[in-house]
Amino acid sequence: METNPFLIALYRIIRILEAILEVLKKLLSRYDADRGEQLTRQQVKDYLGIGEATYKRRVKDGTLKPLKLPGGHRYYKRDLEKARAESVRRGRV
Repeated sequence: METNPFLIALYRIIRILEAILEVLKKLLSRYDADRGEQLTRQQVKDYLGIGEATYKRRVKDGTLKPLKLPGGHRYYKRDLEKARAESVRRGRV
């Protein structure tokens, strides 16, 4: 039985894509581990000691930059260090 060269090439491409996917998964897991835990919108407001209006204002002016995911905004705790320092300075937290 003769094998189809197209199917052989397709199989090789699939194997290469699977290898690329594994590398990307490893890189992403390292990146997420470096960034720390994720916080929800409410957790961020509690962490920074701010209300809803201030939260919206800071997102609009770019002070807070959320990860926009299905299910709501998420933040890495590490990315909030500057905003947290400002809240502490102002006596909110």
